[in-house]
Parts: sequence; structure tokens; C-alpha cells
Amino acid sequence: MRAKWLLVALGAIVLVVGAALATNLLVAPAPSGYMSRDRGVGYYPACGNEVLEHEGLTWYPIGRDAWEGPSAQAAPASGGRGISTAVTMVAPPGPGDDVGTLYVYSMGRAYWVSESGNLETWLTIVPRSYGYVC
Repeated sequence: MRAKWLLVALGAIVLVVGAALATNLLVAPAPSGYMSRDRGVGYYPACGNEVLEHEGLTWYPIGRDAWEGPSAQAAPASGGRGISTAVTMVAPPGPGDDVGTLYVYSMGRAYWVSESGNLETWLTIVPRSYGYVC
């Protein structure tokens, strides 16, 4: 009988700890380690090949296959998700999808996230060419 209660208690502990971990892992941490942050930056990364012109710099979106990953310092901005993949179809922007916050990091990297939180992308100042037209 005691072994049965021990198993039930152990199962309950595992369930509670698992739920707590899942909740914490799904919440993105606040961006940190950036050099500058600009809010209200207009951009809509519909196809994944749109450049962002901001304060005299041209930012090019970079896909998962073109960059192994952000620096350890920049990774928290995307909640540890790394680099976003390209969007395969174009839809008109929803509310808050075409304006957002640009976090600029060292070594020519930036992370843009829409006000709605639905869109995000990593960017680089290294000129890029894309093998498709949207």
C-alpha cells in the first residue's frame, strides 16, 4: 500500500515539475545584449527577401540555412528560437504586423519583431541575394 502512494506522489511531482518547465520554456525572455533598440520600425517580412532600410543602413533578412545561429548574446531576443525561416506565401499584414522593434547587435546583426508578435526575423548588413522573387 505504501509503495502505491509513493508512486502516486512521484507521478504528481513529475507532472507539476513538467508543467512548470513547459510554461517557462514557452515564454520568450526579454531581448538582452543589444547595442540599440528602435521601436516603431516599419517592415513587413512577407516573403523573406524584403530588405529593411533604417537609419542609413540596409538590413537583409537571413534564413536558417544561411547562418548557423545568432551569437550567444543575441539568442535571447528570439526566445532561444534562433533564426526564423522564410515565409512561403504572402498575406496582407494584420494589425501590428508591419511595424515593430528592431534590436541591433554587434557584428552587423539585428532582430526585428512585429508589434503583434506574429512576425520576427534576423537580419544582417552583409548584402545578400535571394534566388526567388516574391
